[in-house]
Amino acid sequence: MELNDKLFQAAEYFETNPDTSIAFGTEAFPALHCEFPRIGDKTVLICAGGDASFYKSGAFSAVMRAVGRSDLNAPRFENIPPEPDTECVRKIVCRMEEEKPEIVIAVGGGSVMDAAKAAYLSWQTGMDVRALFGNGVASKAFPEKVFKRVWSLPTTSGTGSEVTPYSNIIDAENGVKCLIVEPQIVPEYAFVLPELTLTLPRKVTVDTALDAMVHSIESLLNIKAGKEHPEAAAWAVLSVSLIRDSLPLLSNDSENPLLRTALSAAACLGGMCIKVCPTSLPHLCSFSFCGKATHGAAVAALLPHFWRYYLANPEIAERTMLLANVFPGKTPEEIVDSCEKFIQNMGIETAPGTLSGTDSSFIDILAENAKLNPVKLSTAPVPIDPESAGTVFHQVLDQVWSR
Repeated sequence: MELNDKLFQAAEYFETNPDTSIAFGTEAFPALHCEFPRIGDKTVLICAGGDASFYKSGAFSAVMRAVGRSDLNAPRFENIPPEPDTECVRKIVCRMEEEKPEIVIAVGGGSVMDAAKAAYLSWQTGMDVRALFGNGVASKAFPEKVFKRVWSLPTTSGTGSEVTPYSNIIDAENGVKCLIVEPQIVPEYAFVLPELTLTLPRKVTVDTALDAMVHSIESLLNIKAGKEHPEAAAWAVLSVSLIRDSLPLLSNDSENPLLRTALSAAACLGGMCIKVCPTSLPHLCSFSFCGKATHGAAVAALLPHFWRYYLANPEIAERTMLLANVFPGKTPEEIVDSCEKFIQNMGIETAPGTLSGTDSSFIDILAENAKLNPVKLSTAPVPIDPESAGTVFHQVLDQVWSR
């Protein structure tokens, strides 16, 4: 299937997404423009990253062109960092209390969208962001309340946060990245303009694309949830295929619109995947790499090793074969090997210790941190008893930790 055909298929999948209205590619700007007239004199708070993601990407110009009016009350909270923490979220909440916005637009990468989602929920509930860590905390506390949800305008192609119920925030009190899982933070709209990613540096392009790839593969390997959402397998395979086709070519053609569109589509598909078939051990362990390696590099380095561990489950081996046309191989093991080689060819070290600059004692830290999320361990494709996490992690990672 040609790249344009794959993009057409992706667009059809976007139309089936139930919780977020996705306007993609050439449809995104007109859709954004059409939404602004109904805002009237309401306050719109724009949450954004630094100059690179908000101004240099063209996102600010795109939003202003879509507004088409000079009298819109649109205050901004800018310079949300790549790894937002609880203090950052609290500052956004304070700004929301000052401005009392009717609409919040998150313009940036996954970090910006995650911070805006967490802050909007915190402001509407009156709950501190730390109290929202966990699964469905706000929905349980306010079972009858329908919360307003952000509009998202991604400027990277990786996290899929524009369509997910997740927000990753560093707990500033202990330095650990924590997760909010809340159906009511799934963005209301996703306006995906691939043109905003044209000037992304190569490293950011690779890191975010590999994050999207790992999202899709981990979702595909989530066989229990996959039985409830069989459509997600096709999304995942298409997402990985788009990345495989486009990411290597961007090294020599970084502003190619078609290739950038492919990565944007892959990231959004990956977000749809993990919304219904969540990630597992590579993403769980990646949280411990905060400050030592980028998120995309960490999950990419961990993926092949846990994937091989999963192959002990015959259903995982069968699922793996769905990627035989993407990563060449006649056996599940060969497919994993091909995927690892692809990651390495993209310049990412797949020895986790070499990547993070740590020795094998860090595996014990991974295990201890993983125990804080026993649900992820128990729902892994090959379930792990929390008390056995250390033993299993050493079994999986000892021989591949460093080169």
